[in-house]
Amino acid sequence: MNGNVIGTLGIMCCSRQGSPPFADEGYSRRLTLLGKKYGIRVVVFRPSDAARDRSFVDGFTYSSGQWHQKRFPFPDLVYDRCLFHSGTEFAAAHSLLSEARTSQRWRLWSRGLPGKWQVYRILKREPRLAPHLPPTAVYQGKKSLLSGLKAYGGEVFMKPKGGSQGRNTLFIQQNPDSTLLHIKGRDAVNRKVEMSFAALGDASAWIEQFTGSREYIIQPFLHLYGRNDRPFDVRVLMQKNEKGLWMRTGMAVRQGASGSITANLHGGGTALPVLPYLSEQFGARQAEKMTERLGQLSDIIPPILESHYGRLGELGIDFGIDTKGELWLLEVNSKPGRTSIRLAGDPGSSELASENPLRYARYLLLRQLRRVN
Repeated sequence: MNGNVIGTLGIMCCSRQGSPPFADEGYSRRLTLLGKKYGIRVVVFRPSDAARDRSFVDGFTYSSGQWHQKRFPFPDLVYDRCLFHSGTEFAAAHSLLSEARTSQRWRLWSRGLPGKWQVYRILKREPRLAPHLPPTAVYQGKKSLLSGLKAYGGEVFMKPKGGSQGRNTLFIQQNPDSTLLHIKGRDAVNRKVEMSFAALGDASAWIEQFTGSREYIIQPFLHLYGRNDRPFDVRVLMQKNEKGLWMRTGMAVRQGASGSITANLHGGGTALPVLPYLSEQFGARQAEKMTERLGQLSDIIPPILESHYGRLGELGIDFGIDTKGELWLLEVNSKPGRTSIRLAGDPGSSELASENPLRYARYLLLRQLRRVN
């Protein structure tokens, strides 16, 4: 696929302290180096690096073992990889992304998804998925906490409507013999949080302070633990390929750290191959059935979400499996990481996880060239 450059893919990443001054450096570097293979120039930029008239970006490229910043014409495709920590940066990125619908010069590599609550409501309408979705409601303070504890056996799980990588999540457990409440979770910088309260009012007040202005959903706490009492889930990576078609790139078990309430790698977890892990937990025959079912459910999801939110390029789909062997669809992420796929030890899936975004970018660029010519 080597040859002339057919277009530019701009990876939009959030700012960070240090060098280089943007997040997602390792993945961006791989794409920058792989771009030549597909005839694509890859440029990394932050929202603040884009000219207001979208005529150029002061972007970064990787060569000779280091990053170099210089001015480039505005990319043909923008691949949004921002996970925001700044309101100012969010506003700048939102302004840029909102222009994609009307721009004649550039387009988005993929649209994004709204929050977990909106996605849940869409997927809940699909009869094949509904049995695998845990009951979910919008958290609205003390009253919803009380009703959740009552409905779900004294155990609830709360997470932000927006993506969190395990951050800002809470597990609230009420002692069945008293009013005592125990709270475990992770804060905004992924530190463990553990508190106990003698009264619901005190716990609710603390939760209100913890959640702040963030909107939350509340669910029953699912016991998603392996035989070693460590939490685990299964990440399935769905991506579009060089023909613009969805494919299942790979799947991996994410096993959380001991004592954690989530299996997210950012909280100190690790990744493992799916079939061997599930075979150890549930037996070989049941593991094969589970793996097949995970694939079937994953294949259903992308077309449903595209029909509501527009063209997508990749999705990270997370499933939990409880101690009874029940499968639960936990969430769908339009900006997935691929560390778990890489660490799970399948070189083919790991390679595809990095290269499929470029293959799909090439497909989009060639389609655009055909229209122009």
